[in-house]
Amino acid sequence: MRRAVLKEYDQFGEDLSNHCTRFAYRLMNLCVKAEEVALLPIEVMVEGELQKLEDCASLAKKDEYTFMVVPKFDEDMPAICMGVTLEHPEFKQDFDTFTIASVDETGESIEQEVRYLLLKMPAVDNDRYKVLKDGVEALYQECKGEMDFVNKKYEASIAALSVGESEPELKRLNKAVDKTIDQWEGHRDKLYKEKLQEIEDAHNMWMADRVEETLDHIEEKDAHNEEAGLTMRINPEDFN
Repeated sequence: MRRAVLKEYDQFGEDLSNHCTRFAYRLMNLCVKAEEVALLPIEVMVEGELQKLEDCASLAKKDEYTFMVVPKFDEDMPAICMGVTLEHPEFKQDFDTFTIASVDETGESIEQEVRYLLLKMPAVDNDRYKVLKDGVEALYQECKGEMDFVNKKYEASIAALSVGESEPELKRLNKAVDKTIDQWEGHRDKLYKEKLQEIEDAHNMWMADRVEETLDHIEEKDAHNEEAGLTMRINPEDFN
């Protein structure tokens, strides 16, 4: 097989891979779960200079839907909150503290409260559920169109470059091209289905919370009515 054909085939696979990577990145920025990649674009103005969030804070996950952001210097907290708001206004911001053990200037053990920022992903309510699903579908169709174009482009260029190759070599090449297409289209479709399921799970969780709130309200109302009924009953002792 000529070097030019192999080089074109390698570039073909790389282009499909790049489209899938871009698709995955864009899906992760449709924030349902707490995806670290969503924090990468956040910049914070510290002492007149823009810094990446990871350069001025420690980042961790509290759970699947919540980030913990611990500033390296507490006085940077307002700037961090502003940076998050500018990039992700949909994130719910809250504060909490944890205690660490340290020593003072005299070597005595002391406990210190450290404040940190909680970033919670917005709930997937009915409105956001539709927006997210429409967004995923639009990104999928865009990626599919781009990859279909790449497939046709490289199938033509590889075919032109492989003119004169032996029949066994051509069969092996065509099989490799088909395998590459199947591999990356399968990966793209897997990303698509996983994101839809992620949205579905988060929406079901939101609906379950609404049901629980409704049941709690009904129980509270029933308890209140029962108490009110007891106070209205006639006590025979009142007539003694």
